[in-house]
Amino acid sequence: MTAIVWFRRDLRLHDHVALHAAMLTDDPIIPVYIVEESLCRSAVVGDKRLHAHFAAIASLCDAWAQLGGRLLIRHGSPQQVLCQLVQETGADKLFFNRDYTPEARMRDELVSEVLSSHGVFVHTCKDLVLHEPGEIMTKQRTPYAVFTPYRRVWQTLPKDRPFPQPTTVNLFDRLKELASETVPTVEAFGRKRPIGTEWEMEQFGERAARKRLQQFLDEDIYTYKEKRDMPGVNATSRLSFALNAGTLSIRTVYHSVQEVLASAQGEQVASIEAFLTELIWREFYQQVLYFHPHTTDHAYLPQFETVAWENRKDFFTHWCQGETGYPIVDAAMKQLNETGWMHNRLRMITASFLTKDLLVDWRWGMAYFAQQLIDFDEAANIGGWQWSASTGTDAQPYFRIFNPVTQGEKFDPDGAFVKKYLPVLREVPLQYIHKPWDMPEHIQEQAGCKIGFDYPIPCVDHAQRRKLAMALFQEAKDRHAKT
Repeated sequence: MTAIVWFRRDLRLHDHVALHAAMLTDDPIIPVYIVEESLCRSAVVGDKRLHAHFAAIASLCDAWAQLGGRLLIRHGSPQQVLCQLVQETGADKLFFNRDYTPEARMRDELVSEVLSSHGVFVHTCKDLVLHEPGEIMTKQRTPYAVFTPYRRVWQTLPKDRPFPQPTTVNLFDRLKELASETVPTVEAFGRKRPIGTEWEMEQFGERAARKRLQQFLDEDIYTYKEKRDMPGVNATSRLSFALNAGTLSIRTVYHSVQEVLASAQGEQVASIEAFLTELIWREFYQQVLYFHPHTTDHAYLPQFETVAWENRKDFFTHWCQGETGYPIVDAAMKQLNETGWMHNRLRMITASFLTKDLLVDWRWGMAYFAQQLIDFDEAANIGGWQWSASTGTDAQPYFRIFNPVTQGEKFDPDGAFVKKYLPVLREVPLQYIHKPWDMPEHIQEQAGCKIGFDYPIPCVDHAQRRKLAMALFQEAKDRHAKT
């Protein structure tokens, strides 16, 4: 009697539901992580994203070693690797935590079917979310399409408590004899390893995630509502990677926040509740994708499926490289390209600019974010892009279009963020920092920034493009009404 625990988006030991369920059987346990070549060699997965994931795996390996155990690492298709492991060990049980994306569900259904046919008991667990798709439904037993009523129900439901960190695990007696590979590296897949202390393994594991959570709870959560939209201030939790890779559980985050909320006063309460709302958005988008898998590459709102995007490749390149001539957009894209992360307010600004100013299909931008973001979450990425493009569920109306200048002035009022990622603008006077093209020539000379030479002229006129975007969306809406 032996149980395999398959690690995936849950790279930790603390509060790991599948591991806990396996331990309850008292059977010897074999922990395994499977490196899927299709993912590691995919052009849609960037070097930084892949490196961060491998670093989290390395950290998990260390955690197992500290328990006197070992995380098996094998390459191949999951069903083949797991069947081979069953043959080698006589394992009769498989435990893993559920994933809800369309591709993951197909993979897991195949694994369950194949392993079950070999006489293996397959047990799946809820771990990634507090309330999984299907738990929260309307009175008509349909999934919610609007966030606010979903949130109201979500808030009323009881939440599972975290399981404790295991101090001992009954491990398979021949675990150290089983074949296992070393922790993969990006270089092994022909990729470039990011350089710098911020990319070291210790920054991506369970210990780092718990430390980051505690730092957030000690200070920034109390001013989260006030400062969360300011990219020049380090005021957000930065827990998105940890939650997506599973180096930190959602139950740990939720109940830790509840403990802080219990003693909060005044405006602190509103800030903490604002953060909790972001956790609910995460689960809302999980259930939207689960029930509407077509949204991976089609508009949720059919009336906007046929928007006549211009899709100019030169505009898209300018956007990707942070060379549009709009400082808040360009600084945001530089942050993404350099760090593999982007502030949430900036994700909305850049997505709006690509779709409503440059008139480039939201799917292009969504794919670029998927490649670059180390915290990539498919459901959140799709939901966020379709919200910004006005094609999704509970989306921003198509006639509400972010002005990149006023967004910069409002959320980066001192220009600190822009100057950090666009050093060519550091000497530009504050009154021109978000619209440097307005600088007189003598001011450009004093600032050492000649527009059109040191920093690009805006590639489009926002006012003109706003009118065109509204017309294109209205045309798509009218065409759909006639069908």
